[in-house]
Amino acid sequence: MERFLAGDARALGLLYDRHARPLLAFAAQQGARRPDDVVQDAFLRVVKNGQGFKGQAKFRTWLYTIARNLCIDASRRDRFRSGPSLDAPTGDGDGPTLGDRLASDMVGGDALRNTADGQFRHAYEAAMALLPEEQREVFAMREMGGLSFAEIAEATQCNENTVKSRMRYALKALRDALIDFC
Repeated sequence: MERFLAGDARALGLLYDRHARPLLAFAAQQGARRPDDVVQDAFLRVVKNGQGFKGQAKFRTWLYTIARNLCIDASRRDRFRSGPSLDAPTGDGDGPTLGDRLASDMVGGDALRNTADGQFRHAYEAAMALLPEEQREVFAMREMGGLSFAEIAEATQCNENTVKSRMRYALKALRDALIDFC
């Protein structure tokens, strides 16, 4: 980020290459209708507000805070919109569902899709959907984004122990829901 702020435009490309895929997965896990838009908007805000980055936090923490806020804002806007179900087929009715298309863009989406038994993927998605938003958010930041508990605490403006507790409850709920696959 320091190189970008000093005028090296290629540094932004390096930041994008390093963080875009995990950020896309995070946005998808947060239920963003268009996770690619969240990633794009997050990086646009990095460009517009880069001078506001003081380096007090890691760049990754700052970026996830921006993305989290974008997801929250979109969720508030989308509450009043109706749209197609993620389980609705695309195309002529025989194509992949919107959820399948979304998962293909996610980090780990291929791993879930390529399981010998597609039941695991459906059970995983159902279990994730049942998690409270705070637990799903922490799980996604930790597992999809690779953020530390301290970074998640900073991004969510919560106490680190609260973040750890949310992660523990999320893991327990997922473990209980997916016990048949262990």
